[in-house]
Amino acid sequence: MTAALTFSLLTALASTTAVDLGGAATGAPSIAREVAPVPASDSTELNRFELKVQPFLGLTGNSWGSLGEARFEHDFRFPLTLGIELAPVALVQSGDGTGALAEARLTAALNLRYLGVGLGVGGQLQRFGRNGLSIAPTLRLGRRDGLNLSVEYAYSVAANQYTGQRTIGFSNVIGTLRIPLTDRLALQIDGGLNLQAWAFTTIGLRQRVRGDGGPGSWFISAGLGAAWITDHGSCNYDAVIPCGPSAMSFGPTIDFGLERRF
Repeated sequence: MTAALTFSLLTALASTTAVDLGGAATGAPSIAREVAPVPASDSTELNRFELKVQPFLGLTGNSWGSLGEARFEHDFRFPLTLGIELAPVALVQSGDGTGALAEARLTAALNLRYLGVGLGVGGQLQRFGRNGLSIAPTLRLGRRDGLNLSVEYAYSVAANQYTGQRTIGFSNVIGTLRIPLTDRLALQIDGGLNLQAWAFTTIGLRQRVRGDGGPGSWFISAGLGAAWITDHGSCNYDAVIPCGPSAMSFGPTIDFGLERRF
């Protein structure tokens, strides 16, 4: 009787173990074969339009300013993105009138899921200052709608405001850091610097309000920070009035951004 009981227990144990092992054997490959879905924005031919504005009232009397950028890009099914951008655009008003600065470029980029490398070529325009050629390499580290750092580093080819000689040198740098908080919401930190014309920094949030990141998606962003803009002409220290008109303002700013994908 004891032998029969022992045999029954061993049989039941062997049957249970076989079922468990069988489930594990069939379940493991199923888990191993499961692949995270490819984000819609990484696998679809896509158009993207972005607009951003940062208005502010100056801390100095009777002055105001605004920074902004506009961009249109087309992502092909293969890893290439072509676009046109107006970045940055700056307006400033003070005692000598309204100053304006802008850089407009055509862009092309190798666009991979976790890496983007590109180049923009165009013109640098300034009301009181110098005009010239603008060349801007770009870099993105990380997935576009995930954790990423984007940097645009621009050079200008223009006449030196003091000597009049045509030179190439640093123009400006703009960077954005995005840190996802949820599937639809991300912390966004923006900053930019042009040593002779403008500077800004903001911190805020970016939210996907519609869509899955592919065509038909909408994103909005908003943040708080500070900005400084100046536009001034060249100086001739042999003249009675050595320097021409200028405009300058600085103060706290609230930025607002919109992105549409179609």
